[in-house]
Amino acid sequence: MVQSPVQHTTVTEEMVRIITQRVDRVFGLMGNGNVELISGLTSQGFAFTGVRHEVAAVTAADAYYRATGKLAVATATYGAGFTNMATGLAEAQLARIPMVVVVGDAPSTGRRPFDIDQQTVTVGLNIPVMTISADNVTATLTRAFDMAEDGQEPVMVLVPYDLGPRPAGDRASHEAYEPIAQPTASDEQLQTIAQALVTAKRPLIVTGGGVVRTGTGQLVRRLGDAVGAVFMHSLTASNVCGSEHSLGIAGGFTPEHKLPAVHAADMVLILGATSNAFQTRKGTLFGTDNIYRIDLSDKWNQTLPTAQTVFADLTDALPRLLHAVESLQPRPSSYRQELPGLIGTDGLDHEPVYGTDGYLNPRHVAAKLNEILPANRQIVLDGGHYITWIGERFDIPDPASLIAVGTAFQSIGLGFGSAVGASVGSPEKFTVCISGDGGGQMALADLGTFINQTDRGAVIVFNDAAYGAEIHQYAVQGADPSAMYLPYVDFAAVGQAMGGIGITVNTLEDLDDFAQWLSSGADGVAVVNIRISTEFAHPAMRPGATG
Repeated sequence: MVQSPVQHTTVTEEMVRIITQRVDRVFGLMGNGNVELISGLTSQGFAFTGVRHEVAAVTAADAYYRATGKLAVATATYGAGFTNMATGLAEAQLARIPMVVVVGDAPSTGRRPFDIDQQTVTVGLNIPVMTISADNVTATLTRAFDMAEDGQEPVMVLVPYDLGPRPAGDRASHEAYEPIAQPTASDEQLQTIAQALVTAKRPLIVTGGGVVRTGTGQLVRRLGDAVGAVFMHSLTASNVCGSEHSLGIAGGFTPEHKLPAVHAADMVLILGATSNAFQTRKGTLFGTDNIYRIDLSDKWNQTLPTAQTVFADLTDALPRLLHAVESLQPRPSSYRQELPGLIGTDGLDHEPVYGTDGYLNPRHVAAKLNEILPANRQIVLDGGHYITWIGERFDIPDPASLIAVGTAFQSIGLGFGSAVGASVGSPEKFTVCISGDGGGQMALADLGTFINQTDRGAVIVFNDAAYGAEIHQYAVQGADPSAMYLPYVDFAAVGQAMGGIGITVNTLEDLDDFAQWLSSGADGVAVVNIRISTEFAHPAMRPGATG
């Protein structure tokens, strides 16, 4: 009797097994180094979203997490596929976005002439990296997922090119993962903050991405309500507390007429926000030095040298801080009642609608878009000057409704790939990707991907045929503007060629065409090309404002 040979699970099969257990979607672009992995996923009918440029695999996984709170996998081939991911990886690391990135690598026998040291590059991006072998595939990939979830960061997994068909080692041969130890606030530190909150006449609480990640928004609201605090939030934490007593987004996005109300605060508590230069207007946002911060890191706090930072996990610190405040039996301040008298007059109605060049004032465009876009919307922003108008003028109900991949790394060109992840993650929402023309041209490879993956949505391009941020920060100081201007590109025509519905906007009234399309309920993606003037600079774009 002839015995059948023992069937061993291959490395690729084991990777597929673990990935399908830990996530519900993979974003990627197929190449030599990951073809077996992707084939193993798609042959099972697993949810795989293909992109057209490798950086979009990372930014789509990033936006997917921001939209849904669920970790995803990004994958690419070795070499050029890996290096194409670099900007998206840097953004995810700085923004603390958990994901597992699976990339092909040089064969186990050694590097070929076209292979690079991908491990060293990844370490240079401050991202944890590990390499799979036939004996450790289960332990390594499992640990990568545990580290990403626990550390709130991307983790790189390199897979040698010749490894896939080999038999995988023992599935049980891995140690239990030890969670990362987080700093803990002392009772004395929290009591000091509680006392400062209770005695303040006008306490202001600023929330950031840390509050979103830890799900502590309602605790923060209870804390604010106990002392009568007013709220603000970072770009990534829109309305995380759900309070009507809010001055909106902090920093460069804060409208000028609201600044007097911010300056009136005599005590500021910053929770889980980086306090970077843009967020604090280079330290000028607040009118007091009585500032406290609770965060895991002081990495970004370079603009508030007098702030007293307590290093702690918000899930531990906030319940204890709330208890300390309530134990002092506070009387809520009158700050909330005083707000109407502290907020100035919005000057939008007194601004011209057009520049002398005949093109639109972007502030008016943003205000009208806010009115006509569906309420059930999620806004995906690329980087660039135009985002200041969106941050200032758009109503954003919750953090998942405003996704800005690129702001942490100060990058443009990540918008269309990010929109893919947001659209796939929240198909029930109307996904709106807003970009400038410079970033839009950089990201064109995945404009078609977004159009193809989205049943109903929009791409809106603020098109000034220029790099507006550079004009308003550097040309005004005497830098030669020649390279700051770009050849005009008609994105409505480009979008239509890729399967979208092209809409051209030259006047404010032309936005009615877009409004009519929205009200029709028609399927598809409208690509709206809006000609805006370079003559209008947002105050946040003053020279040196974001340096």
